[in-house]
Amino acid sequence: MAAVRLLDRAVGLLIEAFGLLSGIVIAFMALAISAEVVVRALGLPAFGWTLEVSEYGLLVVGFLGAPWVLRHSDHIRVDVVLRSVSPRARHWMLLFANALSALVCFVLAWYAASAAFEAFARGSLLFKYLVIPQWWILAILPVGTTLLGLEFVARLARRLAGRPVAQEEEFGEAVL
Repeated sequence: MAAVRLLDRAVGLLIEAFGLLSGIVIAFMALAISAEVVVRALGLPAFGWTLEVSEYGLLVVGFLGAPWVLRHSDHIRVDVVLRSVSPRARHWMLLFANALSALVCFVLAWYAASAAFEAFARGSLLFKYLVIPQWWILAILPVGTTLLGLEFVARLARRLAGRPVAQEEEFGEAVL
């Protein structure tokens, strides 16, 4: 069990680092877009790279930020069914949901890694304002989905060990 907790702690540190990176990327995108607006308003030539970098930034935020959001239970939950069942049924439903979610994440990670490896092997490039290897962008997908899957496994392990899982047991009144 100590090995599981050590793995959970290591994955947690990685998730926290990617959560911080996501926040930095959001701040950079906000500053870059604001600077682009000011530059255009002054009649100066646009940067050109702002839109493309923002597109890639959204991918980073979405895929590398998702495990952080799940770990902190800040994701959107629809718990109408969970509120109407017994605690025992809720326990089993949450076990199933976490297991299924982990499985889906690992399958997605497998296919995303295959696509990234294929792009790497082919030497595929993305030609927009910036010219970069395609696998750099595709590599974000398996990393994010793998970490998301590992967080679902951690939630599953916590539940099986009888430890609380953040917000899975809270069923107060819904805020509309």
